[in-house]
Amino acid sequence: MNTKIEGEAPSCINMQILRASHYVLKTYDDAYRDLGIRATQMPVVGLISRKGPITIRQIADEMESERSVMSRKLQVMEKNGWISEDPLTTGKEKSFILAEEGKALIERVLPVKHAVQQKILSKLSDDERNLLLNLCTKLKQE
Repeated sequence: MNTKIEGEAPSCINMQILRASHYVLKTYDDAYRDLGIRATQMPVVGLISRKGPITIRQIADEMESERSVMSRKLQVMEKNGWISEDPLTTGKEKSFILAEEGKALIERVLPVKHAVQQKILSKLSDDERNLLLNLCTKLKQE
């Protein structure tokens, strides 16, 4: 049985996707650092902005994340003043809305986000960009 792992790296889809993901997250994190937000937080803030009021369960489902992980992220975002509990929430589960500071944050982040996205995508041809987006969509499908 051959257990030599180093020979598998170029064809290992897990390793290649992890590397690409690390590059993308690091590029966004570096650009967002002065704004006080992480690359993994901004999509959640954006989702709450677009769909709020929205429950933890809905956010976790949309972000394809565990509810407990999302709950911890939301606590940090609420502490930072970006989101708040919807005062009109009824029932067992809290709903969240974008707070004023969250709206201001989005205004500051959007130009940076667009610049980072352009930087990343500029490394690809138009055909490669389309292929990348299509492959990402296809891989998510069950």
